[in-house]
Amino acid sequence: MALLKRRGGADSDPSNTVVETVDEPLADDDPRRSSGKGRPTPKRSDARAARTQTVTAAKKPANKQEARAARRRQSQDYRSAMMSGDVSRLPPRERAPERVLVRDYVDTRINVGPFFLIAAVIYFVGGLVPVGAVRLAATILMLVGIVAVVVDSLLLSWQASRRVTARYPDSRVRVRAYAAQRALLPRRWRLPRPRVSRADPTP
Repeated sequence: MALLKRRGGADSDPSNTVVETVDEPLADDDPRRSSGKGRPTPKRSDARAARTQTVTAAKKPANKQEARAARRRQSQDYRSAMMSGDVSRLPPRERAPERVLVRDYVDTRINVGPFFLIAAVIYFVGGLVPVGAVRLAATILMLVGIVAVVVDSLLLSWQASRRVTARYPDSRVRVRAYAAQRALLPRRWRLPRPRVSRADPTP
């Protein structure tokens, strides 16, 4: 801002008037305030947002085909890990130490589930036989199998939950249904594949 200031007394010559220029400080958000590159200095929040968008754009696949190919490769890797039982390559949910503990416990245990599947097959075949005694025996066997698998599932879920609580007191992972579902299948049908045998010590 320019200010006029007279030097001398009241009788001074107007031609001797000297104009002195005083620079007025600019505010931080004044558009005239620029950086050394000739453009306004960006705010810290704007710069951070720009960096985030740049990183996101770099990680994002270029097109849908690349995205589908990436998902397909990941699914194949997960499938291979499920078939081999390699914990380090499993999906994040299956790598949880609580689930690993439950799987090992179920796989070292003799479960009623596989025998129940055999009873179900016998019941189905027995229903096709036109003999009353055979049908009655198949029905009784099926009922006994249902009761046995229910009792075994309840006992297994309680034991698995107790082991997880003892090993990981602060864990919130639910393992009861997970243990019961795995125990219903024969060993060769279970995914991830068992990495222990029945002869191994119970975890």
